[in-house]
Amino acid sequence: MLIATHDGTFHADETTACAIISYLYDNVQVIRSRDPETLEKADLVIDVSLKNDNKHYDHHSKLFTRCRPNGVRYATAGLMWEKFGVDFLKKIVKKELPFRPTDAVIDAAFDRIDREIMVMVDLNDNGQLTDYAEQVADAQTDGERAVRDRLSEFFQGSPDIPYIVAMQNLPAQTAQGQDQAFMATVKMLKQILTAAAINALHTESGIAKVIDAYTGGEILIIQDRLPWSQAVLGHPDVFKKCLLAVYPDRNGRWRVQSLPVSKALRFKNRLTAPEKWRGLQGPELDAVTGLKNTNFVHRSGFTGGATTYEDNLALAQLWLKHGERYQGQA
Repeated sequence: MLIATHDGTFHADETTACAIISYLYDNVQVIRSRDPETLEKADLVIDVSLKNDNKHYDHHSKLFTRCRPNGVRYATAGLMWEKFGVDFLKKIVKKELPFRPTDAVIDAAFDRIDREIMVMVDLNDNGQLTDYAEQVADAQTDGERAVRDRLSEFFQGSPDIPYIVAMQNLPAQTAQGQDQAFMATVKMLKQILTAAAINALHTESGIAKVIDAYTGGEILIIQDRLPWSQAVLGHPDVFKKCLLAVYPDRNGRWRVQSLPVSKALRFKNRLTAPEKWRGLQGPELDAVTGLKNTNFVHRSGFTGGATTYEDNLALAQLWLKHGERYQGQA
């Protein structure tokens, strides 16, 4: 596979695009030029040429108007993820994963990487960061809570990749040195995207398991370490009645934890532990709860736990009875 892109200063959008393609195809080579004849030797021409067809992908043309449903315009990173992202993930599954996720999980992982990586790269490259934040803040039609949630989610994503890539353009670099820096950056981004894809597939697979495990009550009980908080924040309608999660920790003990109120209020508890429990451990906590084998309750009251599943479940049930519910606006 021969890819052509522009020479000179390189940016996050075309380096990320090349990283996507270089993972998917073996023996990828990159031409960096602005000469039309040189560019046309390539199989794909990206971020240069002012053309858009099955071979050329350049978002700089005045005729290029493609954008996502949320208003974020595509740059080269997003275009290549749109074109190759599912195949990229399927190759990750084949080479890197010990399990086979469903098509729905692959689609969710595709959306996650677009939302968390490609959107931020594209926003930066298109100069939309400030405008998009203001657009989200001004979208009052869904109510104040929805606006706050969208802004909170937006600012969780940070355009760090564009900054890191920009810093690889060293001052007073020769053309040859710049090409070497470009390829080193593509290699770095390829490693980042590989890890991000593995993470996204594991996360989305785990989220599906959490949703499947939830029975609709006030306590979410899961028997394995799964991304339950991401499931809750990503599917608020599913978990709207749920207050507490019961799950195993890294040490084989059990934990109780309040669900967060919402994306915007991730550090506010739906149900805080009773005040007299907070900051207690072991025998002191056993004494005040009347239970056995309790380990601790955090001083802020967001989480606690016990050694066995049965004792932990009893702690959760008492927590439900005596805990302090969030009284503010979600």
